[in-house]
Amino acid sequence: MNTIEKYNRLEELKKLVIKNKRLMVEDIVEYFNISYPTARRYIQEALINNKDLKKIRNGIGLITDFGNTEIYFEEKLNIRTEEKKAIAKKCASLILEDESVIIDSGTTCYFFAQELYHKNLKIISTDIRISMELIDNKDISVYTIGGEIRKGYYSVGGPIAQENIKNFNVNTAVMSADSINIERGITNTDVFEIPVKKELRKCAERLILISDSSKFNNNSFYHVIDLSAIDTLITDSNIDKDICKRLKEEKNIELIIV
Repeated sequence: MNTIEKYNRLEELKKLVIKNKRLMVEDIVEYFNISYPTARRYIQEALINNKDLKKIRNGIGLITDFGNTEIYFEEKLNIRTEEKKAIAKKCASLILEDESVIIDSGTTCYFFAQELYHKNLKIISTDIRISMELIDNKDISVYTIGGEIRKGYYSVGGPIAQENIKNFNVNTAVMSADSINIERGITNTDVFEIPVKKELRKCAERLILISDSSKFNNNSFYHVIDLSAIDTLITDSNIDKDICKRLKEEKNIELIIV
């Protein structure tokens, strides 16, 4: 098998895992019409080349499956980068000059910050990496909320941050999510960020959720907010059509697919 064929096969396997959340060895055998030893080799090769996949008993799954395992910021930057950047660019196009915007932590929000070239923006950041990304832009005033920094993730949280964020009233909040579920709303893997995320929604006139499609149909341990609190949701074209329909009809969310 040449390099191109191997790459295409691994990409196809990855897409199947993303769509189904997990695949058993027998599923891979049936789909690719291969032997069990070959299927196990496919799994090993996929795990080496994709940091967002994990080994499960007799199969392979998403590292975010059930939303209770979180990888560090630097690693997340290399996962679904193309989708995240497209989502971020679209979100930036919805921001107007002279707006005030509060930005959540996370890699998609980080890419969003890189797309901000508007004049006279006021940005409140809950992520020190995002603050540093914007600090040299002369057209943007950057505010930080203060508080404890979560190592490995750069998000700011704790009681000081929760209290300080109450001092702001902004036009737009841009939020990320660890997991999204139609019934349970937005959930998060770690309790550290929850209070700030809740206050982030309260201080904004509108809330834009930016998230790639792999976050849907997952549940993390801690509830953040219900989907009814979201005004606009931006995601990529791999999102399930049934989820799209339910978001529009049941939750009355403006859904933008890039």
